[in-house]
Amino acid sequence: MTRLSVVGASTTPQRLVIFEALDHAASRQIPRSPFEHWRIHAFHRDYGFAWYSTQHKALITQTTVPHARRDGGRVLCDWIDVALREDAAGIDAAGGIFLFHDFRSLTGYDTETRVLINERIKLRKPGYSRRTIMVVRPTPMWRMAMRVTDLTLAMLRIPPAKLTSDMARAAEEVSGFKIDAAPPAWLAAAVY
Repeated sequence: MTRLSVVGASTTPQRLVIFEALDHAASRQIPRSPFEHWRIHAFHRDYGFAWYSTQHKALITQTTVPHARRDGGRVLCDWIDVALREDAAGIDAAGGIFLFHDFRSLTGYDTETRVLINERIKLRKPGYSRRTIMVVRPTPMWRMAMRVTDLTLAMLRIPPAKLTSDMARAAEEVSGFKIDAAPPAWLAAAVY
């Protein structure tokens, strides 16, 4: 099965990462349930998968790495920022972007990753997200990380992220979402 995948490891903000068709099964990176049947919009080896729903103004991501490093955090932030920039009018009309992050693969993260993500959140305009859901392993690490992130979100008048370890219940919130048939051009050429 041919899927789209990011090639190139550049994390320089001004460089375009070029997508090419690859045999995705050969890369051994297949989305986990409940996203295994969705057409892949973006993949980056330092993070995992991303999908976008123009209809629902939603960015859905799923990690494939066991440990969150700075480069993976940058990929996540870049995907969010490009969506906010390229679909700004629609996201504003919807009351903000809907973010759904499946972080179940992660068993840990570098402190600099958490710092990077929170610094990037602070750069966004107030109210940029109408809802954020994060599916994680039930560990004290995640509770601590979310306390800091929720404080950052509160400064931007954004509701606290919903943190859960129950993928089945969390997936109900996106089960009716229509994912774009083809990756939006801006996601298929995201800036890193």
